[in-house]
Amino acid sequence: MKKVLCLVLVALVCMSALLVGCTDNSGDRPDSYSGIRWISPDYRIRFTPDDGCKGSYYSGETEKTKYNLRFEFDGSTVTAYCTDKNDARFFWADWSYEENGRLAFYHISFNTDEFKEMKNDKTEFITLKQEPLETEAEKK
Repeated sequence: MKKVLCLVLVALVCMSALLVGCTDNSGDRPDSYSGIRWISPDYRIRFTPDDGCKGSYYSGETEKTKYNLRFEFDGSTVTAYCTDKNDARFFWADWSYEENGRLAFYHISFNTDEFKEMKNDKTEFITLKQEPLETEAEKK
């Protein structure tokens, strides 16, 4: 009986170590950077960690609709809240870093209950890169 209990205990410890390893994102969280803006190559999505993780999302093919968002990172998930609609949850997704240092949002799920127009948006994966912010001296 003791051997069975020891084997079960060892199995539980190993499983918990595996689960913790699956949720690890190497490096800092995307909202902890400063002096940069995260932006997708097509400019569809962007946000600035220094500005409270505020940014925007553009949907639509020809008629672009802009949504002003605030991003929150919790573990390996990201939630985008629409600041124009009393912080209604706009989408949630998983995030990780790619080998080249880019940020990837995947398994994106839009809140189609409050944003019915997003039912037609089939975006499930977005990659973002870091873009340096201009300093005051560079703006002059």
